[in-house]
Parts: sequence; structure tokens; C-alpha cells
Amino acid sequence: MTKEPAELVESVLKMDGVRHSCAVAKDDGAVIKSSDGAPANFGEVTAFLGSAAEVIAANLVLGDLSAVLAEGEGHKLLIMPQAGAYLGVELDPAQSPWWATQQNPLDLLAEDKMAEISEAEELLRQKVTLLNMLLEDFGAKGDKADDWREMLEKEIKAVDPAGRLARMLEIGAGAIVPRAGVKTDITKKEVGDAFEKLVNLTCKKAISVLGFVEVKQKFQSVITRLASERR
Repeated sequence: MTKEPAELVESVLKMDGVRHSCAVAKDDGAVIKSSDGAPANFGEVTAFLGSAAEVIAANLVLGDLSAVLAEGEGHKLLIMPQAGAYLGVELDPAQSPWWATQQNPLDLLAEDKMAEISEAEELLRQKVTLLNMLLEDFGAKGDKADDWREMLEKEIKAVDPAGRLARMLEIGAGAIVPRAGVKTDITKKEVGDAFEKLVNLTCKKAISVLGFVEVKQKFQSVITRLASERR
């Protein structure tokens, strides 16, 4: 369910890198709601930037405006049209919040969407653990570590052409590590599908080195260890 502008002011305050927020009416720029401590002219700036951006988008036939990011010395503002209002968000200029750069940032303010992202992140951690255990048992940290790293970098890009996994994961010597604080809008299903392919590709590479029987035994051993640890 789409939230009202006043509700969005509260929701966006929970997001990374947010200092202040406000919602203003499109027709007259009147402040609908503003967060505590927001600058006195924040509503006026939000209304001006929002209307100016929509006029520019219309004149240049750019389609509907989903968001506009304005940066200046010591300031970073994100303006998002919502029904008959503009939602203005003052961001920490020292940060580049992951959610603010998405195509439709407002979509991420729904609680169910954030829950989906959290579920995807948890599944990602589980799949990283599985893959790293396989890599260790397959000898990916040995003399062929560079070959394994090259394979993983290539295949991670292949299973997620949008580049979200590549941004979230760091490829090391025979292991992958989630990058702290890096988030994307990748879904739980997309994580599951991507890692199913990665595990299969990892096993295929291991078979070429160790043989099918040994890889099968090592795979079953890893699954058994994981199941035991989760009890």
C-alpha cells in the first residue's frame, strides 16, 4: 500500500544517511510535514527543486520523474515526487546511501520491501558460507587461487549482469566476503538463483581438477557440516 506523504517523512528517517525530511504540496509548496530540526527553508527548497526538475523533465521529454539528486558544498538533497507532493530528503554529504541511487527510491520505503531486502541479505550470508566451505575443500586457496578468483569474478558478473552481487561481494584468495554496509535491491529469489548457478559452476571446475567422485564426497561433507552447525 502506498504511504501518504506525511508517513513517508517518518519512514525515510529510518534509512541510511538521512539527516532531515519533509513533504510539501505540489500546488502551493505548503509544508505537509517536516522532521524535527529540519532547516527553516527546507520545504521551500524542496518545492522549488521538485517543480523545476519536473518542468525540465517534461520539456526534454524525459518521462516521469522518479527522483532528482542535488549536490552542493556541504549539502546533498534528494527530491522525490509522490502523488500531489514532493518528498525532500537531506542526506549526509559524506555518504552515498545505497538506496538513494536506485531507480525508484520511494519503492524502498515500504516496510515489506525493506523486509524483503533483509531476507535477501540473510540468504546471501548463508550462501556465501556454503560457497566458501566448498572452495576451501576444493583447494581454491592453493596454487590455483588466482584461477579460482578469476573464475569467481567472471561468473558473479555473469549470474547478475546488473552488477549488484559484484558490488556486494569482494573476491579474495579462494573465498568471497560480503562488503560491509553495501546494500542493493536484489531479491531473495535472485540471490538464490545466482548462487545455485555459482555452486554448480564451482563444482564443475572442481571436477575438472579432483574428479567427480571426490567432489561429490566433499560436497556431501560440506552439506552435512552446515546442517550440523544450524541445529
